[in-house]
Amino acid sequence: MSRTLALRNETTRGDDSGVSVVELIVAMGIFTMVLVVSLAATVSMSNQAVSAQVVGDTASQLRKTFQSMDKELRYADAINAPGTSGGNIYVEYQVPATAIHGEELCVQWRYVTASNELQRRTWTPGTDADLTGWSTFVTDLQNDLTKADEQPFALHRAGPTGSKVFLRQGLDVYLDAGLSNNKVDAGSQLDVYMVARNSSAESVSNDPSGTQVCLVGGAQRP
Repeated sequence: MSRTLALRNETTRGDDSGVSVVELIVAMGIFTMVLVVSLAATVSMSNQAVSAQVVGDTASQLRKTFQSMDKELRYADAINAPGTSGGNIYVEYQVPATAIHGEELCVQWRYVTASNELQRRTWTPGTDADLTGWSTFVTDLQNDLTKADEQPFALHRAGPTGSKVFLRQGLDVYLDAGLSNNKVDAGSQLDVYMVARNSSAESVSNDPSGTQVCLVGGAQRP
């Protein structure tokens, strides 16, 4: 009877021996690997969510910019040559009175290099009495302004260019927006050519040596 009890006690003591140091190290290693993989997956999902949000936001901003320019520029009768003032890049166009705009309208856009934003304001030609404040349309712009083909605005004058003759003035608009430095992972781009249907070779601003519209007696390029 006592012998059976002793064997049971020995068996019980053997079951309570626990795990070895080697087994503990192996278990901790496996847990660490699982934790690293989980964290990597979480970071990747977070980055993808941020990228998706950036693409959505910039696409919405650029779509709003395009719609505003398209509605106005197609009716413009003159576009100024883009210029720089205070480190910022400006362009203006004049919209005659139409069914959309009951009065003539001057529209000015600027690329703010310090904050990488695109802004817009308007006024009536010849006066700055109704000059509006700046409205920001696009943020996080990343045009490489050291490159000629990444300038935000470029004027195409009416008249002969090489073997072609352009009847109207046009404006090239290129905007690169987003967070990615390599311009692939996140963000959106607007690259469009718009024609001012009411302009011609006789438009005041079409002559390189001529007077620019909207900047005489009205607002300037600050």
